Amino acid sequence: MINLENVSKSFGDVVAISNLSMHVRAGSITGFLGPNGAGKSTTLKLVIGELFPDLGTVSVMGENPINNSRLKQKTGYVSEHDDLYPWMKGKQFVTSLAKLLLPREEAERAAKEALAKVGLAVKGKKIKAYSKGMKQRLKVAAAIVHNPDLLILDEPFGGLDPLGRREMKKLVSDLNHDGVTVLISSHILYELDQMSNRMNLIHRGQTLAEGAPSEILELIDQFPHQILIHAPIDQLQSLSKLMIDESIISSLNFMKRDKTTNLVAVTNNPKEFYPKVTKLVAENEIFIEHLESTTDNIEAIFEYLT
Repeated sequence: MINLENVSKSFGDVVAISNLSMHVRAGSITGFLGPNGAGKSTTLKLVIGELFPDLGTVSVMGENPINNSRLKQKTGYVSEHDDLYPWMKGKQFVTSLAKLLLPREEAERAAKEALAKVGLAVKGKKIKAYSKGMKQRLKVAAAIVHNPDLLILDEPFGGLDPLGRREMKKLVSDLNHDGVTVLISSHILYELDQMSNRMNLIHRGQTLAEGAPSEILELIDQFPHQILIHAPIDQLQSLSKLMIDESIISSLNFMKRDKTTNLVAVTNNPKEFYPKVTKLVAENEIFIEHLESTTDNIEAIFEYLT
C-alpha cells in the first residue's frame, strides 16, 4: 500500500528524515512510532503528497502521491492539529468537505454516515464547543466521508483522556475491519502495541526497526529497565536481601532522593520482574509504597536501541 525507499527530506540545515525506508501492507493497521521530533509528521506529509522528497522514492498504491487527485480520493488524512472551522456545526463541516467530491445530496448522506461511524451525533452545537475527544472524532469523520482505502492518522490520541483513547482505538479497529488500511503515528508505545499488525520505529529521521509488534516488543524488552522502589528503609533492606539472588536482577543499589532512601533495581526482564517482586512482597509481608520506572519512556528506549 505504501512504500518509501531511501527517502531523505531537509528543511534548510535541518535534516528531518535521512535514508528512511518504510512499508505498509494493504489491510493492516501499521503503527508508526518514534519520539517527538523524530520525523513522523514529515514522513506522513510525504505519503500524502504534501511534501516532495529530496532523495529516494515515495509510492502509494503504486503511484507517486504528488499532485495525484486519484490518490486523494482514496486517502483520508487526520492531522495532529485541529484544522477545524470553530464557527461551523459538525455535520456542516463534514458535508462541506464531502461536497468537494460528491453531489450535494450524496454529500449530505455520506456526512451523516461518517458521523454515525465515529459515534458523533451532536445537533445544534458548534465545533468551538466540542471537547477534545469530539474534535478528534470529527476529524476522523471528515477523513472517511469519501470511503477511502487508506487512512493516515497523525498523533490521534493527543489530548484524549483514557476513555477517549479507548474509544479512538475501537474506532480505528472497526474501520480496519471494514477494509481500511490504517497508518497511525504516536510517540507512546502502549497506544499502538495492542492495536497494530505491524510497527515501524523511527528515530532521528531514520528507520530503526520494522516488523510485527511481538518482534518489536521483544527487542525493546532487552532494554535495561531501572525501577525505583519506595518504602520505609527497614522494608527496603528486607526486600533487597530477598532480591539479591534473583537471576532477573542485574543490579541493586540504595539511592537518596527527596530526603528519602529508595531501592534501585535494574532488570533486563521486566515481564518477569514485576510478578516476582509482587510475589516476594506478598509472601514475606513486606510493605512498599509504590514502584516507579525511571527509564520507561520512548526517548530512553530509542537511545538504547541506537
